[in-house]
Amino acid sequence: MIIVFGAVCFYLGNTFDLAETKNYYIEQGYSFKAPNGWTETNELGTTAFLNEAEDNGDNPFKSYIFFVKDSLLGRTSEQYFEYIKRNIEENSESVEILEEKDEGSFHIIYLKTVQGEVGYIVAMAFLPGANDTYSIVSLNTLEAELETTRPVFEETYRSFSLR
Repeated sequence: MIIVFGAVCFYLGNTFDLAETKNYYIEQGYSFKAPNGWTETNELGTTAFLNEAEDNGDNPFKSYIFFVKDSLLGRTSEQYFEYIKRNIEENSESVEILEEKDEGSFHIIYLKTVQGEVGYIVAMAFLPGANDTYSIVSLNTLEAELETTRPVFEETYRSFSLR
C-alpha cells in the first residue's frame, strides 16, 4: 500500500506544472504572481523583479517591478496620492500624468517623467491595507518599453493580494 501511494504521489507530482507554483510568491502579509521571465533582485532593498532580457541599446536601464508598503500618516487617500505625485515631480525634470483610475480595490497612476532627455514611466497600483497603510506595486520602465511592460505590470498587480 505504501509503495502504491508513493507511486501515485510521484506520478501526480510530475504531471502538475510546477513552474506556475514557483512563480507565485508569498511574502509577509501579501502574495503575488511574479512577472514571467523577470529575475528577482535584492538590489532595491525591497522585493523586486528586473527584466534582464530587455535590450535598450545604449541605455543600460532595465524595467523593474517592486513592492512596498507605506503609511498614510494621517492623510486621506487623496492627500496621499497627491503627496506621491509631488515627490516624483520634485525629483524629476518634468512629470506628466498619463492616466489615473480606480480598478476594483486598486488606485492606478501612470506618470511620465523625463531625466536627462530620456522618458521614463512610473506606474503604481495602490491597494489599501490595515491600519491606514497602502501596499504598492510599482513599475519603472522606459517610455519606449511601456507597451511591452504594461501587460506584465497589470498581470502582476491584479494577482497581488493581502493575506
